[in-house]
Amino acid sequence: MKRYILDTTGKFLKYFKNNLKDSSYGMGNLLVASLDGFFLNILLVRYLSIEDLGNYKLFFSIINILILFSINGLGTSITKAVAKRFKGFFKQAVKIRALFSLIASLVLIVLALSYYRGSDIKIALLVVSLIVPIYFGFNSWEAYLYGEKRFKSIFLRNTLIGGTRFAVCATILFFYRNYLFVIFAYLLIVSIYNLIFYFLISNKNKDEEISDDIKKEYIRHGFKLTGASAVSVIAKNIERIILDSVSSATMVGIYSIVNVFPNFIKNSLKILVNVPTVKLAARTEKENRRIIRRGLILISSSGLLIFAVFWFLTPVLLRFFFKVDDPNIIFYGKLLLIPIIFMPTNLTIKYMCSYQGSGTIFFKLFTVIDIIKLCLLAIFIPLFKIEGIIIALILAEFIAFIILLTWFIRSNKSFGLK
Repeated sequence: MKRYILDTTGKFLKYFKNNLKDSSYGMGNLLVASLDGFFLNILLVRYLSIEDLGNYKLFFSIINILILFSINGLGTSITKAVAKRFKGFFKQAVKIRALFSLIASLVLIVLALSYYRGSDIKIALLVVSLIVPIYFGFNSWEAYLYGEKRFKSIFLRNTLIGGTRFAVCATILFFYRNYLFVIFAYLLIVSIYNLIFYFLISNKNKDEEISDDIKKEYIRHGFKLTGASAVSVIAKNIERIILDSVSSATMVGIYSIVNVFPNFIKNSLKILVNVPTVKLAARTEKENRRIIRRGLILISSSGLLIFAVFWFLTPVLLRFFFKVDDPNIIFYGKLLLIPIIFMPTNLTIKYMCSYQGSGTIFFKLFTVIDIIKLCLLAIFIPLFKIEGIIIALILAEFIAFIILLTWFIRSNKSFGLK
């Protein structure tokens, strides 16, 4: 009996240690991405004109939406297939993603020669159309490594990519102050690493036969996930495109400046909230809900506290990092902090919903929330420009807060929690 207890305790400690380590690599991965983006944004604002900054941000908003053409949902299918020892699916999925990415290339060419033919980003769209199949199509190496549970490798490779990209882009900004060169360097560096990591994985794996039924199942799954994420991807990237269409790249640049700190805080909150919710995922959904319900007031209060602190810090940070003195721009930056009041609660319920249950309710809830956000942006930006974005984002986060909190409280009844 004593030996059994010791063995069981040893296995439990080993399991906890391994999962804690994997979780720390995942959090480190998110942290590297957040810091890389944050410091690059500081340099972009410092060394580019407001108009060039607006063009840079506008370009990446377009690119981030076009990722849908690469069937990005196949990444999850790759992870699932590799986890079930169907590693041969990786090569087939990459080929599919690369081929469909040619559609994104075609869209970039059409946009460059039509809607953006008089814009400064025309050249960027044309040149990048040649890189997109590699940039999008071969970036599935991370999904493969997730399937193998090689979290340390993912963290190290992303750190290598982020470090190289930041160093090269920072050098270009310092010496040339040219946003087109930064765009080309950014995408080219990631594309080169994508190719290297793809061949490292492909050369290690032997070609294996996969039944047509299994292959079709994973491909269908990838297409479904891509379709399910479409509204979310568009909602997260559309505001700069709409703002540019009703005003100018300069206005997009101003919005990008005032959004640096709110965006960094939001990304940091995602990391901070994800850590405890990942740990809670090991418990039952009823235990999850009970713990979150007890801490709901504290969670909501943290959002209000963060907002209050940065309401006073934002003017200082904007002046120190970006030398911004315009009171209107500073006020925009402060107003963009308002959605942060609701974010801790929204993120906590969101992650709980994603880690528990079948996932069906998660899709329904956040599709509705994303559609509402998309509609608000489409209505208010043409009317009020930057102020319209601020109004739409505040309303979207508040409405999400009401929807998620109502769902959480009502659905608790089915678990015997009142």
